[in-house]
Amino acid sequence: MTDLIKNRNLALGRPSRRSVLQGLGLAAGGIALGAPFVSRAQAQGGPLVWYGTPSVESMDGWAKQFQAAKGIAVETFRAGSIKLTQKFETELAAGQLRCSVIDNASVGIFMDWVDRGLIEKYESPEAAAYPEDIRAPGFWTPVKGLLPLISYNLDSIPAEEAPKKWEDILDPKWRGKMVIADATESGSAMHWFAAMMKHFGKDFMVELSKQDVLIRQSSGAVAETLTSGERPLSPMSLEYASFEAIEAGANLQLVIPEEGVPMTYVVMGIPKGAPNPEAGKQFLDFALSAKAQAWWQQEFHTPSMRNDAEPMKHARGWRPISEIKRIASSVDDLRDFHARQSELLDTWIELFK
Repeated sequence: MTDLIKNRNLALGRPSRRSVLQGLGLAAGGIALGAPFVSRAQAQGGPLVWYGTPSVESMDGWAKQFQAAKGIAVETFRAGSIKLTQKFETELAAGQLRCSVIDNASVGIFMDWVDRGLIEKYESPEAAAYPEDIRAPGFWTPVKGLLPLISYNLDSIPAEEAPKKWEDILDPKWRGKMVIADATESGSAMHWFAAMMKHFGKDFMVELSKQDVLIRQSSGAVAETLTSGERPLSPMSLEYASFEAIEAGANLQLVIPEEGVPMTYVVMGIPKGAPNPEAGKQFLDFALSAKAQAWWQQEFHTPSMRNDAEPMKHARGWRPISEIKRIASSVDDLRDFHARQSELLDTWIELFK
């Protein structure tokens, strides 16, 4: 029995260090409990319940589209990965599982669920359109990618002076000018930290920690800090947060170094013993489909990992995801980082807290 089950009565405020350890890998949504269940009219055969980590707006959009296409009503529950994991495991322990499809921005946690037999084996026919090295055939497939990139404010930093490669952020001229997300709060931040250390070595992070880097709680807060000019450079700005800021009028520019970028994913599967597994399979097929992926990508600036996906139509330094190298972001890398999460958390705290 995992620590998450043993500690299922944890308060829903700031998590303990143990719950942070269990939740490493969560996406930019952080740990705050999101919207409660959003119920819609009951369809024949009962509703599908989806537990998810994406934004309320993006989940609501997919839920409405699925209901329109299949006639199956959807109830959604949104939370950050830590809280979602606590809820899921609490229901399992009590024998009261409600959801028939679940996603998680902590790929390591999902791997653990597969290893423990908590995820139903189902290979969606849509899964073949995704790179095999970033999915677990028969269990989970990424519904979106998350890319922490270099981003900077053009009002403060001329393009010719901006970093072009990762080692450029260690230049002393950027001391006191950078902002990143807190890896104890953001799973994409922790993945970036782990992947960069694996690729460039711990000394790289030691040198970065000497740059008087400002730590913000979330990727959204990083984008706000960049936009305001308080700190005009971030070596860890999620692509969707930057694009949302640009759409709102921010003068930001992205840099995708030729060495590549760390990349993590939101993955989806069907819980073992789900109350409505057939509807869950239909929803998973829908979520992975070209149409659903194209809509999410266009509306919420999160790149689809489908091999046949149209590139996101953005400028500002963006490139098609097929042209972006992935740094330490394979399934094996994600499993390794999850196994070493305690060590990684201690190193992060040592360097940046």
